Amino acid sequence: MKVTGIKTAVLQANFEWVLIKVETDEGIIGLGEAHWGFGVNESIQRLESHLMGEDPLHINYLWEKMYRIVAGTAWQGAFIAAISGVEIALWDILGKYSNLPVWQLLGGKQRDHIRILADLHAGASYKPGDGTKVNENNVEDVYTPEAYASHAEDAVERGYDAIKFDIDIPTLTEKDPMNHVLYPAQFDAISDIVSAVRAAVGRTIDIAIDCHWHYNTSDAVRVARSLEPYDLLWLEDPVRPENVDAMKKVTDATSTPICTGENLYMRYGFRDLLEKQAADIIEPDFPRSGGISEIKRIAEAAESYYVPFAPHNVGGPIATVAAAHVCSVVPNFLVLEFHADDVPWFGFLVKGDGPVINKGYITLSNKPGLGLELNEEVAYSHVKPGEGNWFE
Repeated sequence: MKVTGIKTAVLQANFEWVLIKVETDEGIIGLGEAHWGFGVNESIQRLESHLMGEDPLHINYLWEKMYRIVAGTAWQGAFIAAISGVEIALWDILGKYSNLPVWQLLGGKQRDHIRILADLHAGASYKPGDGTKVNENNVEDVYTPEAYASHAEDAVERGYDAIKFDIDIPTLTEKDPMNHVLYPAQFDAISDIVSAVRAAVGRTIDIAIDCHWHYNTSDAVRVARSLEPYDLLWLEDPVRPENVDAMKKVTDATSTPICTGENLYMRYGFRDLLEKQAADIIEPDFPRSGGISEIKRIAEAAESYYVPFAPHNVGGPIATVAAAHVCSVVPNFLVLEFHADDVPWFGFLVKGDGPVINKGYITLSNKPGLGLELNEEVAYSHVKPGEGNWFE
């Protein structure tokens, strides 16, 4: 079997979803998805010439070939995302060729149901399920503790038992937005939000909180300590990712679990973080950290330090289900992020026996490959204007 083409389609959802189709001379098609970002689509197109005529079943060889081509380029981040998406499609081809699901090719499942963490952003600015906008005339209503609590209750009613909210919000007015310094009233506002959410959902629901690297080290410690009474699943990205020692300082100073890793690439990006035990939980971004093989290596490395693995994921259903295949086979899996609760057509983008996510969980099928078929009619209706796509 030989690769005969690689095509892309960029869809506009809550983020850009870069869909990939790898074609072969035997008619087997592999679906993949890359993390959005500057240069990713172009990187995929540049990789195509290096894969033409290659056997798509030789996944490890092709990954190394692609990586060695781009290792010294200025666009390394974009290329790693591109490689990730292409490699996912290669696994889909291997599964279809061998008539086995990807989870079986990876060694077999350790769990049948993949627990989903619903990223809810803030208090609801839309009606979950149909995407209808609300509160358009008073955006501050979205960021009250009451709005957060209401949104949390709605997600729990729909079956989620793990939820995430952002606390780097526009209503926390900063005296200087460049210095990452918080003031007493801002600490109070953060605590009020988390307290309201915990009171609304009780102690059987896991709550994660995302800081988006917004604070300096000392203030991040103060935030983490102030949230200790609420027993969070984790506090995410309290400081920027460049300085592992700063992250370790936060982690060591609080009983609130610290989670990070979405901006690290491949296993090499996690080496110092794990060796220094600078985080309690790692969250490699699935379609940006190297693909299926590489993120499995990252999870296994984390397991040797007894660190849970909770993939970050802002992709569509292809990336989400591909990540779920990996999550099913590694022992230290915790939760898989779902970032498209406000995209009403998420589940309609692919065809299957049931919903992609059902009551907060993904149940993988026994179908070969990823077990997905793209609904091209839905995909075409959401193509980002100005981007090429394979539907035309």
